[in-house]
Amino acid sequence: MSVKIDITGHLGVKKQLQLLQLPAAKRRRLLGQVGRKVRTYSRKRLREQRDLNGQPWQARKKKANRRMLRGLSKKMRSKATPEKVVIDFKDSVTGGIAYKHQHGVSEYWNAEKADKVYGQPDYDAPATRAQAKALRKENYKIRRTNGRGWKQPSLKWVTENLTVGQAGIILRSMREAEPKKSWVIPLPDRSFLGVTEKEVAELATTIIDQTLERS
Repeated sequence: MSVKIDITGHLGVKKQLQLLQLPAAKRRRLLGQVGRKVRTYSRKRLREQRDLNGQPWQARKKKANRRMLRGLSKKMRSKATPEKVVIDFKDSVTGGIAYKHQHGVSEYWNAEKADKVYGQPDYDAPATRAQAKALRKENYKIRRTNGRGWKQPSLKWVTENLTVGQAGIILRSMREAEPKKSWVIPLPDRSFLGVTEKEVAELATTIIDQTLERS
């Protein structure tokens, strides 16, 4: 995932010519300044959890207080040459994550991929609280201690008396569903990398103009 920043379109013909006439080293320094500023803009959007249009990102389906896309700021970098400036990431894995969120690319999963990423679950481990909550939602019931009638078990009872495997089988049975062989996780776009037209105009009228004036 990378973006190339081109601000020459926001300069008049005279300034474009002046820019091209600068020594290569000076052009690279100038574009380096542009790149660092763009990186600052992008990091600010990550902190504020807002997209390029200034709108808040779509929240996770599951409520959580953690910020989304944590850690991307530290791996974001800018690279400049006398001809261009590029904003990207230090490694391809981070770049891939950024691309999926920037463009809202849905993820295709299957059991094999899930096993590779998360490992095989321990089916003999105690049932999780998530499974316990799911069982309660499906109205799972157990016999009362005295054997008279049925009741919904507490979350604690489920986690202490059922295993991951048992809870999974019960849930599938209650839902009358076969284990999914593949599934798609839709991912909303959460753009943050790059610059808006307003920001490009600001760059053109500050960094570029100041450099040309000093030349």
